[in-house]
Amino acid sequence: MNALYLLKEAFRTINRNRQQFFLSGAVQAICLLLLSLFTLLTFNVMAVIQAASRRAEIYAFVSDEVAENPTPLEQRIARIAGVAEIHFVSREDALDDLRRDLGSDTSLLAAIGENPLPASIRIRLHPNYATVENVNATEQKLLLLPGVTEVWSGKELLAQLNRALNTAFLLDIILFTIVTVSLLFIVFQTVENSIFSRTQEIEIMELVGASRTAVWVPFLIQGALHGLLGGILSFGLTFLLYRIVSSFIPAPLFPIWLILSGNIFLGLLFGLGGSYLALTRIPSTLTATPSGSTRRIGRTAQIG
Repeated sequence: MNALYLLKEAFRTINRNRQQFFLSGAVQAICLLLLSLFTLLTFNVMAVIQAASRRAEIYAFVSDEVAENPTPLEQRIARIAGVAEIHFVSREDALDDLRRDLGSDTSLLAAIGENPLPASIRIRLHPNYATVENVNATEQKLLLLPGVTEVWSGKELLAQLNRALNTAFLLDIILFTIVTVSLLFIVFQTVENSIFSRTQEIEIMELVGASRTAVWVPFLIQGALHGLLGGILSFGLTFLLYRIVSSFIPAPLFPIWLILSGNIFLGLLFGLGGSYLALTRIPSTLTATPSGSTRRIGRTAQIG
């Protein structure tokens, strides 16, 4: 069977139902748009967690005796698993940091009088090691060291970000399931209506010995084009929304190739899947052999 002929048949079928084709393509684009937006949200939450992990520090506050000679304690801390970087911050340096953070509100420090800040050793973990569990375990080890009076870390923030990421993953799975069912149903309905409108033609094709390939391929092409249209429209809308949002939020991440390839791949996959499901509802009046020849088994084509 000529490939060009099959392609022309597919476009002829689309042209007969072009209004429904473009309408359902738009609905498919909206479904994929929702999936793309949640994927972007998840991607950005993951990036925030990775950035927070790289910048996360543990503060080990030390006694005044240790502050006079912190080197022995620093050497012991450096041997703890996962520690990537440590540096000592004296009481004076801590006060200078606080002044910079307060900016124009340094008059508050003048009211306090004596420097209330303790000296500390600030520890940064390796990025791959900076999980909530590892931060908590490192805190427990630091508290066992002589001279460490108190330990503080941002593990609560990391825990909240991890909960947000788990929630985003769960929503992604739920949304993906809903979108999958919806898109298969949309393409299924579109292709099934196209098949219904060509019932007589299909019967004639069977009577003159057309193979199953000649009957099925135009509808599979229709489904693939339907999915491709939805995927491209979805990517365009996602990119447009990204440009709008990025004018309000500084540089949100946009993995353009991931979003583009994901939309096109899922569009084609759901388009072909929905078409195949619709074609399986055609009563088997033809049985194709590997060579493409056919034999009739007695039923006329009916839809539904």
